[in-house]
Amino acid sequence: MQPNHVGRSNQSDGEESTTKIHLNDIYLSPPTLILRKIRACQVCYEEKLISMYREPLHQRCTHRECNICNDCVYNYVRQTLGTMLEEQVNCPELNCRAVLNFDSIKQILGNTRGKKLFERYDRFFTERALERMPDFVWCAHGCGSGQLAASGVQNNIISCIKCKMKTCFVHKTKWHEGLTCAQYDNQTAKTIRDSEKWLVQNTKKCPSCKSPIEKAAGCDHMTCRKCNYEFCWACLADFDRIRNHGNQYHHSRCKHYASPGE
Repeated sequence: MQPNHVGRSNQSDGEESTTKIHLNDIYLSPPTLILRKIRACQVCYEEKLISMYREPLHQRCTHRECNICNDCVYNYVRQTLGTMLEEQVNCPELNCRAVLNFDSIKQILGNTRGKKLFERYDRFFTERALERMPDFVWCAHGCGSGQLAASGVQNNIISCIKCKMKTCFVHKTKWHEGLTCAQYDNQTAKTIRDSEKWLVQNTKKCPSCKSPIEKAAGCDHMTCRKCNYEFCWACLADFDRIRNHGNQYHHSRCKHYASPGE
């Protein structure tokens, strides 16, 4: 049987006395357990604190919680947009078909390490929004400038604010000097005109075999079905060089171009 008290000896002036302390009078607090909630990332397989995971990335996400950590989500978005900018970035979670919107991309990339990439994405997103406006037109002379022309339908001639060259608002081509739009239309046979317009708007020649290629949908990473050459739809640059060495191998005026280090 364990004693229920301990003794303490006091010695003073040659006399010894004993003080008894009962163990029942001593309060021993239980050890404190700190529970840290962790979760294993489905990509890097590292166990990380719950705080290292975001809430579902979009309101249309079908999962209640994220099983891919913040670092892996960032790397996924960086790799997706870093090679070829595109508007549609899908949620990386398994079996989730939600498309991340602008605000979600901003939340993921809007810190210091993703600032430059987000600025490029922001510019790309803005340009796509402008192109959907019926009064917007790009300069047909290749200077990379575009502008809104509210009165373009009436005037038809758009003078570029950058290079000052003229673009036909109706045909989205270089201004047909000496001809009105009606005369330009009448001068060209309808079948040829329709064919050329369709080819200009929907196809480009493969830089390798010169075959016409139509882009039906998707990103600007194209592969020629005839010769399997891969290139950028926007600037026709060799995609193999872009893949191996970075976006600085896009044409300098291409919307996908990024200087070394970005």
